[in-house]
Amino acid sequence: MLLDEAKAAGVQVMPGFAIAQVQGAHRVNRCSLVGYDIASGKTGAPGPDLPVDVIGMSGGWTPSVHLSSHRGIRPLYRPDLASFVPGGFDRAHFGAGSMMGTQTITAAIQSGWDAAHQAAAICGKSVVGETPQAPDSRGTYLAFSSVGPIVMAKPIDKTFVDFQNDVAVSDIDLAHLEGYQSVEHLKRYTTLGMGTDQGKTSNLNALALMAAKRGLGVSDVGTTTFRPPYTPATIGTLAGRSVRAHLAPVRRTSMHDWHTANGAFMMEAGYWMRPLWYRTHGDNLSQAYKAEMAIVREGVGIADVSTLGKIDVQGPDAAEFLNRVYVNGFAKLPVGKARYGFMLREDGIVMDDGTTSRITETEFFMTTTTAQAARVMSHLEFLLQVVWPELRVTVASISDQWAAMSVAGPKVRDVMRAAFPSLDFSNEAFPFMGVLDATLEGAQYGMLQGVNVRIIRLTFSGEMAYEVYTPTHFGRAVWDHLLETGKPQNLQSYGLEALGSLRIEKGHVVGSEMDGRTTLDDMGAGKMASQLKPFWGDALRRSEVLVRPDRPTLVGLEAVDANEPPNNGAILFFADDAIKGHGRGHITSTTYSKSVGKAIALGLLQGGKTHIGKTVIAASPVHGRQYQLKVVDPCFLDPEGERYRG
Repeated sequence: MLLDEAKAAGVQVMPGFAIAQVQGAHRVNRCSLVGYDIASGKTGAPGPDLPVDVIGMSGGWTPSVHLSSHRGIRPLYRPDLASFVPGGFDRAHFGAGSMMGTQTITAAIQSGWDAAHQAAAICGKSVVGETPQAPDSRGTYLAFSSVGPIVMAKPIDKTFVDFQNDVAVSDIDLAHLEGYQSVEHLKRYTTLGMGTDQGKTSNLNALALMAAKRGLGVSDVGTTTFRPPYTPATIGTLAGRSVRAHLAPVRRTSMHDWHTANGAFMMEAGYWMRPLWYRTHGDNLSQAYKAEMAIVREGVGIADVSTLGKIDVQGPDAAEFLNRVYVNGFAKLPVGKARYGFMLREDGIVMDDGTTSRITETEFFMTTTTAQAARVMSHLEFLLQVVWPELRVTVASISDQWAAMSVAGPKVRDVMRAAFPSLDFSNEAFPFMGVLDATLEGAQYGMLQGVNVRIIRLTFSGEMAYEVYTPTHFGRAVWDHLLETGKPQNLQSYGLEALGSLRIEKGHVVGSEMDGRTTLDDMGAGKMASQLKPFWGDALRRSEVLVRPDRPTLVGLEAVDANEPPNNGAILFFADDAIKGHGRGHITSTTYSKSVGKAIALGLLQGGKTHIGKTVIAASPVHGRQYQLKVVDPCFLDPEGERYRG
């Protein structure tokens, strides 16, 4: 039936022939046929030579027995099908359809009906009714037949079995002569079936050849182990960022739906989706982030910071552990207080920064940057398991457990008092770097009664600010509550671009500056390192190469002749330098500052603050641009901290 359909479609069908030889140097151009009798397995008279452009091959129609094999149950060989079928199943595991060797619609339906009866019996139930009948039970018997090596009048140098790994019949003969009789040994000796098709076009032929050599049946020779994945991963799945959304999970915060419903332009940050800016604050990124910066500097704004890494550190030795991990002291951090710190890699380079709060004598709440959360967690586990196994400490990632939002601006205390009237936000009760755990009690909280919040008074923007943490499932409710109670102060959301620009004004460093090449001294934070205790990375941070006086260190940069921010990565030269070579440093972060009234940037410059007041050139050959910049202190705004201390 299928042959008739192929002929009707204009396909030349030549039954009773097999391909014996292929010709071509750089590509296939001809093939030789030979008569072949499937019943006897014998070759006949040579057939015609045909011009061809491509040759396709099939390993036959064989059941997919991989899932039934994963529990260690070997498949069985059925001579009538010349292929393998499941050798059995675990309890409550059944097979149906072509995997059981059925090759007609009627037989497939019957096997499914039988499996349904068995499954129902396991559940103590029964299936009633008669076996469904297929409207068309037409089928074709497609048993595999191993052709075997074809004998030609003129000997052929190579007769290939596995065309992906170039395994020939002679390789199987040699394996047999050298005593590799197990098919598992044959596979590894010859690399048979190790190509991307996982043996689908070669294994049965190879098994038939090995069986013939040993004088056994195929069922006695057996088969190799069927392992996942049955279907290989394609190169397209692995190549490039453009397919990440189809490969890796997308992480969304509790407030994601609110962001998208309120005009947020979302961007991918790590695996997280974060609002970059809000269309309600401008028609484009440039307009919106400047308006959002003004919201925080002049009023009060709220940002979703749920993507911060969060790690629970507990145990009798937790304080000692953190004291060794961070460059500054944590052993004597009081309960109810937070502290900002840096941690180093073993080679003395900065790994990450963050804030850790002491909840009880033996419990700490660590936050990390979004990008380094997983790496810091692995680092802590390594230190506890390999370096300091004697410390009685456990660490656990709780990033997904907490939703978090930062509320910042001159009016923030009014917003917090309105949102949480049962809590005291005075300087005396809740000072800078204070930590407060509370359960919301009282009718004024409505649906939030009984919800736990953790509030930390710290700042990233340079304004007075509070970070509010709550269990993830209540994140959206607390966010909505803050926005509603903050309406009198015109509380508005701001995005990642504004958040980054606010921190540039304050001179706070992030991953752009902590790029895996910088030290504490490079970022002007060397004084944070304790002289009274050892800490991880301390020894090598003193190495000669890391304390050279010509290392680029952190500086601020102000535009001299333009209000357009220079390009990130632009090379820094002094005004009298020729614009060539690697320069004397580079720009790490840029923005336009309404507070300063011009474009500003952070950068790493040889000599650092010794050049304050001098003019440098920022050159970006890729963009064909040059900028004149004045070297200034990296803290552009409120160096005394009056704004956030209150």
